[in-house]
Amino acid sequence: MRVLIALILVQVLKLNSAEYFSSTSGLEQLLGTELVLLDELQKYVNEIKDHAELLQSEIDVIRAEHVSAAEQSHEYLNNPLNAFRLIKRLHSDWETIERSVESEASATNFLEAVTRCRQHLSYPTSDDFVGTTLALTRLQQTYELDVAELASGMLQGVKYGTAMSWQDCFVLGQHLYQLRDYNNTLPWLRQSMELLLQESYSNESFSLDFVETVAGYHQSLGDHEQALQLVNHVLRVQPEQRLHLLATRAELEQLIRDGIKQGLLHDPALHTPNYHQSQEFKQYQQVCREQLQPSAAAQRHLRCRLQRAKSYFNYKLEELQSEPYIVQVHEVVSLADSLKLQQLARPGLQRSEVYSVHGSERISANYRTSQGTTFEYDHHPVMLKLRQHVAHLTGLNMQHAEQLQIANYGIGGHYEPHMDSFDDSYDYSEEDDTTNRIATGIFYLSDVQAGGGTAFPFLPLLVKPERGSLLLWYNLHTSGDPDYRTRHAGCPVLQGSKWIANVWIRLRNQDHVRPCALESDTHLSLPFKDHKY
Repeated sequence: MRVLIALILVQVLKLNSAEYFSSTSGLEQLLGTELVLLDELQKYVNEIKDHAELLQSEIDVIRAEHVSAAEQSHEYLNNPLNAFRLIKRLHSDWETIERSVESEASATNFLEAVTRCRQHLSYPTSDDFVGTTLALTRLQQTYELDVAELASGMLQGVKYGTAMSWQDCFVLGQHLYQLRDYNNTLPWLRQSMELLLQESYSNESFSLDFVETVAGYHQSLGDHEQALQLVNHVLRVQPEQRLHLLATRAELEQLIRDGIKQGLLHDPALHTPNYHQSQEFKQYQQVCREQLQPSAAAQRHLRCRLQRAKSYFNYKLEELQSEPYIVQVHEVVSLADSLKLQQLARPGLQRSEVYSVHGSERISANYRTSQGTTFEYDHHPVMLKLRQHVAHLTGLNMQHAEQLQIANYGIGGHYEPHMDSFDDSYDYSEEDDTTNRIATGIFYLSDVQAGGGTAFPFLPLLVKPERGSLLLWYNLHTSGDPDYRTRHAGCPVLQGSKWIANVWIRLRNQDHVRPCALESDTHLSLPFKDHKY
């Protein structure tokens, strides 16, 4: 048990250029890494049977995870809780196991084997660990998940995996504290203590040390009632050994009596307004939760129909919005083609990027967590099919389409509200054809068990991923000005793996297909241009 306690205290920086939290594809490598480490550790344990009991308990717990993942590793890795715990173990736990055996002569073989593993196998970085922490809290907030249910392995009432331990919850709360996300720190620390106090060893000294530590966190945050409750528990169990807590208890009791609000949660300087507190962002989250939906009047004239193309392909077209015009076309891409596109994309997946404010470069950003890669359409016949489908459905000139982008969303993967079209400050270059994005097509290459929808906060419309379908809309008014109603987002993936292929078509030479109207309709979307707070 002392090894278990020590595990969560170690913070390790692993130097590795890979990124695993933003794509479910990379997590398979980490599962393989841990499997090798388990085998090496098992060899070491067999050599030191006299000291094996504690280490064997560690192996059994982790081995149980791999047994549950063996039948369907994709389903296992698609669970955000399993992914968090996998990265947490590889980020910190295994380093401590190595140190715990350094002092023993029989450790030589094990340590040499682990050293070889570090040279050839995949390890997560600190960025991965932080990424999984933020992803779990993102899911919690977006879908209003109860922390206790989430920690128990429940996602929206469905049991998906093994429950989190009190150590898992503590580490998560500790990192949220370090990230200054104090509101989310509290529930995870509380859950950690609730789970710890249920354990048979909860009254032992090393456990009480952790209770005292968490009481200190609550006091610094300004949660005096919870801090006092934990301090009183420690004093009940060890009144004579914890005399230093008497002064802390008196101070907390005085603060509560006087009603004094002090601490990090009550510091105004730490609570400056930001986009995540805006009405627009709250509206986006409500659409992701399906709490906001289009009115019956807005949907009254929408219809489903067959559209026959020159290729004699009958498109099953469902109108989702008439103004602006948004459609979902069903059964466009076959299962075989969807899997082929995923296969082609996997080797080249890298962290997805966005255009900088002035469009001069592409950068990675926290508001878009996924991995992607791009292709010329003539790279493979399946990609040419995608271009042909968009051309048949819209009539647009696909010679002025950007490269096909294929993306995979990992743990809590999302893309916050954004426009696909560019504003007046965008710096066009020759490779952009010097024109704006007239239309967007999203091919869904996988189903997603929960979350991961495409949300249009202003409409308000949620489109759920349906493998093989195409979501299509125009980003510009007929005048060529941005239609701000098409601001959209990728809701966080709650359960599953989201694969999409993005098609963006430029405005150049499209005037004969979509000519300017006699009267401009730009005024319809201008009220949404700066609708943030």
